[in-house]
Amino acid sequence: MGLQTSFLGENVNMKSVELKLLSELMKNSRRSDRELAKAIGSSQPTVTRTRTRLEEKGYIREYALIPDFAKLGFELMSLTFTKFKRQLTDEELKKLREAARRIEGTFPIDR
Repeated sequence: MGLQTSFLGENVNMKSVELKLLSELMKNSRRSDRELAKAIGSSQPTVTRTRTRLEEKGYIREYALIPDFAKLGFELMSLTFTKFKRQLTDEELKKLREAARRIEGTFPIDR
């Protein structure tokens, strides 16, 4: 069993092991394939093949660090990810950054 659905016009068809692996990776992506296999009730070679397949298909784009924002002094943290259909011009990017600074006011966005 797995998941069959359509999201943003794209068909998504995932096996149960793929969904379980994604779920476990979202909890902690630093675990070894052996540890992940134990967590999802599968073999290590299956996890390695599945992880590679999910990376190749673009379901896993990167493994990112998520710091402890409370220890950094933040009481509330909100992250917004935006994907544009076209490359922004330097002027559009500058205006977007200025708008973000006006809204947030305390955390600079300079990437």
